[in-house]
Amino acid sequence: MRKFCFTILVLVFILSGCVTIKPKDFTYPYIAEYTGLDTLISIDGYYVAQRECDSTFFSVFMFYPDGLFTIATTSDVSGLKDCFENGGQSNLCQYPSWGTYRIEGNIIKTQTIRQEGMGISTIFRDYEINNTQILINISDYVVPQNTNLGYMKDYPYFSENRCSEAASFYPLAKKRSEKDCPFINKKWFNQNK
Repeated sequence: MRKFCFTILVLVFILSGCVTIKPKDFTYPYIAEYTGLDTLISIDGYYVAQRECDSTFFSVFMFYPDGLFTIATTSDVSGLKDCFENGGQSNLCQYPSWGTYRIEGNIIKTQTIRQEGMGISTIFRDYEINNTQILINISDYVVPQNTNLGYMKDYPYFSENRCSEAASFYPLAKKRSEKDCPFINKKWFNQNK
């Protein structure tokens, strides 16, 4: 009996890591339809932007033409081409955040999902497109009361970027597969499922 209970407990623990719950404030389901973003900015590659004025971290992000978005934060931007073309083998490549975007005027509003075990959170990032197709990260935040990840309540966010430096664009011959997104087959994420 002890062995049976232990086995059940182990199975519950393992399966709980596979469950994905919709974040409370995730409101941009993946629509898998052409957004027209490629008429406003270059999307055949990835962008690199300094995360904050006083930060040594960079945000590395990429848009897909159908509303999908992926981002990672790193202090080392070397080797990113393989990551964003092929998925790569580094931790940065294996654990990016995935989400969606909407275009509102000259603002790209993104919602990405951060999941760890049973905890989940939505991270909101907004990018302004200036008149010369330059992207600037203007906000990066979570809603603390809506996160199930305890440490995310103190997420070092900014609702208004104090140092609006342009993101650098790096073209790619191809992009990593959208199938790498772990939520692509979840009904709460993908409205076409």
